[in-house]
Amino acid sequence: MNMLARQKLGAVVMIMFLPINGPLWRMSMESLGSPIPLGELQFMLLSLVMFCMGAVMLMAPKLRFPSDTIE
Repeated sequence: MNMLARQKLGAVVMIMFLPINGPLWRMSMESLGSPIPLGELQFMLLSLVMFCMGAVMLMAPKLRFPSDTIE
């Protein structure tokens, strides 16, 4: 079964934005010189939203248009 590019991107987004990765994101951005201007709770909510978006991208079925079924 082939994965669509959207599903692959969804898996990557889910892994990158696991809530446990929050401190890693903060440390890496601070070491680059641009700290994240969000509080802990706001950053956690943003992380959860991104994780859920990745889950939707991963789990959603392939879209088919009505014109695709006409033979």
